[in-house]
Amino acid sequence: MTRPLHRMGEREFVLLMGMLTALTALAIDMMLPAFEEMRPAFGLDDDSTRLSLTVTLFLMGAGIGHLFYGPIADAVGRKPTLAGSLLLYAGVALSAALAPSLGVLYASRFVWGLAAAGPRVLTQAIVRDRFAGTAMARVMTLIQTIFFIGPIFAPVLGEALVTIGSWRWVMAFGVVTSLVALAWLLRLDETLDPGHRRSLQMRPVLEGFRFVVSNRVSLGYMLMVTFGFGAFLSYLGSTELIFGDVYDHPDWFVPYFTVAAVIAAAVALTSNRLLHRVNARQLALGAGCSFAASSVALFAVTVGGDGLPPFGAWLVLFSLCNAVHVAVFPSGMSLALEPMGAMAGTAASVLGFSTWMLGSLLASFTDRAIDGSVMPIGVAYFAYSSIALACQLWARGGAGERDARRRRT
Repeated sequence: MTRPLHRMGEREFVLLMGMLTALTALAIDMMLPAFEEMRPAFGLDDDSTRLSLTVTLFLMGAGIGHLFYGPIADAVGRKPTLAGSLLLYAGVALSAALAPSLGVLYASRFVWGLAAAGPRVLTQAIVRDRFAGTAMARVMTLIQTIFFIGPIFAPVLGEALVTIGSWRWVMAFGVVTSLVALAWLLRLDETLDPGHRRSLQMRPVLEGFRFVVSNRVSLGYMLMVTFGFGAFLSYLGSTELIFGDVYDHPDWFVPYFTVAAVIAAAVALTSNRLLHRVNARQLALGAGCSFAASSVALFAVTVGGDGLPPFGAWLVLFSLCNAVHVAVFPSGMSLALEPMGAMAGTAASVLGFSTWMLGSLLASFTDRAIDGSVMPIGVAYFAYSSIALACQLWARGGAGERDARRRRT
């Protein structure tokens, strides 16, 4: 830790960062149980996949939004930028709750994603302002643990809101969470050193983006996170349809999603403990290799079952892949941001844009291809995890060269 956390203690700091990060997950996960009621409300068939576009548009909005919040935060500070994004989040959540048509809902979800990018970028930048390297990875794994508590309760809460009210209540809940986060934010001091503020003029901003992508370590780990996240987003967008349409177990979705979130939180907490014994690069390598190996096994079972393997075997391997990926994500993000220092906001923007924009695009290929078979998601996990591991190995080569230069000097 480089500086004290001022009025806010470390535990409260982690809790606030975790809540801010969870806003994105809540905006997605709470909505999934509402799809069944939303389809007839918008005149869609029971097996229609058009509502999955609300997830894709949200993620694409988040991807685009990432490009703006980092440079703004590097120029005017973390707190005012974060506060503005939370106000926008509340406004578009209300717009989605009142949407009279599918078109308005699509537009609201896209802008909602733009707003949700603010908390994602700013939490990473704020944590990087305070921590670096393995210490940052430890903090990020704690934040991830809190982040996964949201999905534990989100589907259950979403289903309860649909039962006692309607799907519109699910959307309106986003107004409540963002305003609570905004009130809590008042206790956090500004973390950006005034001497590190950057110009918002186009040329310095573009130079900052170019600096990030020209760094081999940052770029390699960023691509690793992106392709891994592409597989994970396929899980978010396709699981409801796979359980209901492919395997005819629609009632399993909410319980499974809840159990999976508990497992993910446990893995994140275990990763935090491991980071007291190994460094972030070692953890990322072990998790990346395990993610690729489990994805190969999932692909083999899927091919062996001609796209429809036994549900139990497929579910175990699918769950294993997602659990291992939890360890990949926070360590990869920390390693991507480590070389950036005072440019944490801009670097978090580039990382977020790549992760959410390209990741959601990769996931959309999988979501649209699922039609009575799990072959598309088996292929996606195999391909994306393999590419992610290759990118990580390339980044490690760059980090090794950098360390060698430091020893020589």
